[in-house]
Amino acid sequence: MTGLRTLSAALIGAAAMFAGTGIVAAQTKGEPDLFAFAEGARLVAYPDDVLISQMDSSPLNLIDGSDITDWTGQASPSPVFVLELAERTELSRISFDAGPLNRDAKAVRSVTVEVSDTSSTSGFETVAAVTLKPLKKNQSFSFDPEFLPVGRWVRLTVVDNYAGDEYSALTGFHGYGKQLTNVAKMPNVTGTYQGHSGWGKISLTQQGDQVTGCYELLQGRVTGVIKGRTMILSMTEIGLDGSPIKHRAYFGMSPNGRELIGIGRNADPSLIGYFDFYAADRTGNRAGTCG
Repeated sequence: MTGLRTLSAALIGAAAMFAGTGIVAAQTKGEPDLFAFAEGARLVAYPDDVLISQMDSSPLNLIDGSDITDWTGQASPSPVFVLELAERTELSRISFDAGPLNRDAKAVRSVTVEVSDTSSTSGFETVAAVTLKPLKKNQSFSFDPEFLPVGRWVRLTVVDNYAGDEYSALTGFHGYGKQLTNVAKMPNVTGTYQGHSGWGKISLTQQGDQVTGCYELLQGRVTGVIKGRTMILSMTEIGLDGSPIKHRAYFGMSPNGRELIGIGRNADPSLIGYFDFYAADRTGNRAGTCG
């Protein structure tokens, strides 16, 4: 045994395993989604049929906090995703967004959720096996308070979809509860980086939890803050007409401190989808210029 607390065997395997009537209220105001990329959760395993940088179907769309972007991938073999949470966590509730989608046939039907307090590859125990309603948002399920799962890693398996389609799709996977530790920390980001996909040279300076910097693409400038193991940035570029283009982005650092990975969107609050993927390799530990 790993010390993981799970639901009793008599309740595992159906929606009835959850307390109450199954679907309950959506996210409470101020309740953080602990599965979100913005909260420090990281995908450490996912199917290889879709590039993580392909934002129209990326696995990151499961944890980007938006219910209008979806992961889409091959339905067989059953897709498996593993999340590493920022902290050891006691889960009280999980939630799914199953649509809308551009093609109803790929809507996910059945999923299983496992939790491990050991590692990203072992110690998993099943805590949920549910059937989702097609194309519905905010399908939220509460765990029995006497059997709250505890762990650092969460494994989601998509069992099937409603129409036996070649592809399956899901727009969101969310988790809520209580963090039991407070150890998540991002390595100091001060340095120079080489960005991929035209982002160009990047320079960042960290002072305390504050970050400033620049990047080559469209004379980009950044300001932001470090929260746990997430860097939250406001990004400003200069458009071809000379007007500013503003973005909002969240970044994480690879465990070895050598690679930045982030997702971004237009800063207009009415545009909630994350459509930009950023990646950059650290090339030096001193900030420089971006000209």
